[in-house]
Amino acid sequence: MLENKISKITDGVYPFHMPGHKRQKKWLDGLTDCDITEISGADDLHAPNGIIKDAQIKAAKLFGTVATIFLSGGSTAGVLSAVSSVCDFGSKIIIARNCHKSVYNACKINGLEVTYVYPAVKHRLGVFGEVSPADIDIAMKQSGAKVVVITSPTYEGIVSDIKTIAKTVHKNGGILVVDSAHGAHLGLNDYFPKSARALGADIVIESAHKTLPCLTGAAMLHICSHRVSYMLLREKIATFETSSPSYPIICSIDRAVTKICEKDLFTPYVKRLENFYEKAGNLKHLYLFTSADFDKGKLVICTEKTNISGFELKKLLLENYKIETEMAMPNYTLAMTSIADTDQGFNRLLEALTEIDKTLTTENKGFAYPPPKAETVKNFNGGEMQFLTFKDCKNKVSAEFIYAYPPGSPIIAPGEKISGEILEYLDHLYSSGAQILSSLGNYPEHIAIFKENG
Repeated sequence: MLENKISKITDGVYPFHMPGHKRQKKWLDGLTDCDITEISGADDLHAPNGIIKDAQIKAAKLFGTVATIFLSGGSTAGVLSAVSSVCDFGSKIIIARNCHKSVYNACKINGLEVTYVYPAVKHRLGVFGEVSPADIDIAMKQSGAKVVVITSPTYEGIVSDIKTIAKTVHKNGGILVVDSAHGAHLGLNDYFPKSARALGADIVIESAHKTLPCLTGAAMLHICSHRVSYMLLREKIATFETSSPSYPIICSIDRAVTKICEKDLFTPYVKRLENFYEKAGNLKHLYLFTSADFDKGKLVICTEKTNISGFELKKLLLENYKIETEMAMPNYTLAMTSIADTDQGFNRLLEALTEIDKTLTTENKGFAYPPPKAETVKNFNGGEMQFLTFKDCKNKVSAEFIYAYPPGSPIIAPGEKISGEILEYLDHLYSSGAQILSSLGNYPEHIAIFKENG
């Protein structure tokens, strides 16, 4: 059975990856008893008027929102619902170019005319950083779009100036939607950056399962202002969420909320993080990324000054130390943490990194380069397609999304020209060990492009 095979894969392996319950039984025990349907007294997630309504009100108090809606279809269901609720079909929207593929799918479903804003780039790591409020202001004035969607924090933990961005969006008569899938824990302890929930965003979507001890698929849509319609959001959620939402998943959200309300679970977690960062400062070749606007719950272990890649470090940690990290890229490995992590887990990772560090040498690799900017030449909402081999796609217009997963932000989107620089970048990531996926599932054998007369 599949469950037996998964048990063998995870046996003895410490999980520095999502979900945030870290496979600890105290967060999971009894949830299978909640695997029911909308029986008498159990309430209905799509029309809450009883125990689920009470649980969502409790969550809204904890997170400081106008209303909080539980989701069992992940942040993807929340993003699709949020965008669909604030955009008329065929209208205009501004999105950050590093948004998750679900944002792009929401734009496609709603036939939206998209304007991109490009985040800053952390050149040392070759990752997208924060979004500029000034860039959003310019984009809104030039495009006339009234809806803005950005990602904060990013997969690597970098946060944007949401307070200034929200003021900018509202000054231009717009609505700000923040995909904060990796930020469910923000705002629950001052050690972490403030949450977009408290900084002026209108809708915030969070994956509870990523950084809180919840089952995979657990997410929340937070309504944070009265600029958006609760009833319209509920209607859209009923469209994109399953009509049979998982009770174990939504119960896991309430369990996490309840335990956080009852006991200070963040002070011990913060102490573990502070201790880890302090001791990791003794590493000679590896180092932990950090900055002023950064979620230190993300351990971004940098390899750019060493003779190994992030992919090689991830492999070493798993094969030699039975530690599974969340993801890797050429210059870093990402380990995700949560309140469910243990002292033993942190010590195990530190000891592994210390041993590995002693085997490394210093190497000046130069800066990793970020995803190249792509030229948009066609609306991505339709057209006749054909498939070409990877090498024959140069300067053709992509008809599909191509992205590294994780994190799931498109490197190329439909309607963008596939330049030689982008092909080189994709080949570099793929040959280095990144998982490259395409929306039509054929990468790297074939890439879907729009026919030139399409």
